[in-house]
Amino acid sequence: MYVGRRMTAKPITVSPEDTVMRAGHLLKENRFHHLPVVAGEELAGIVTDTDIRNTTLEEPPVNGEGEVLDKERKVGEIMTRDVITVNPWDTIEDALVILHRKRFGALPVVEGRKLVGIITKTDILAAFIDTLRIEGAGGVRIEVILPRDVSFLLRLIRKLEEMKIEIRSLVLSPFRGEFVAFLRIGTIDVGNVKSVLRESGFTVPALEDFFG
Repeated sequence: MYVGRRMTAKPITVSPEDTVMRAGHLLKENRFHHLPVVAGEELAGIVTDTDIRNTTLEEPPVNGEGEVLDKERKVGEIMTRDVITVNPWDTIEDALVILHRKRFGALPVVEGRKLVGIITKTDILAAFIDTLRIEGAGGVRIEVILPRDVSFLLRLIRKLEEMKIEIRSLVLSPFRGEFVAFLRIGTIDVGNVKSVLRESGFTVPALEDFFG
């Protein structure tokens, strides 16, 4: 999965010279939390709803007569300039790691310095939902623990094929020196599937096995 397939292309943007008020209105109207800031087509920064909230809490600068000096602050004054970005050919997994580690909600997508899109946590969640076929696919999920040997995975797939069981999604994850295969299968008789797999020598754990 690549960022370019899941990003919002041509996102709504502001310029450094736009007012903070305008940026706030755009965020509210579109129910966004982040706005890329561009100068021409190049990324100059990013501004968030948190930046704007913090700005509204600040006391405006005044002169000696008590007059407000700047009634309309500019986006360029409050935006984050040192922006972490991704490009369209980065993987969704790479973007997810950055969002998780940095506790960001979104990442601008660039080619060179040119802004070409933005990808958010919501976009990434949707990508994984589609990949795992969680929504609307039906079926049930089972787990099978496998040795770190691809031949056991092939045996599992062949066994399910013999049983005429449709595999709707399959994810492998490391588990205590082995692998656990998370499968979503097209059947309602999950009890029989688990029994047949156990009789065939596969380890089909109970839920409590994952918490030990």
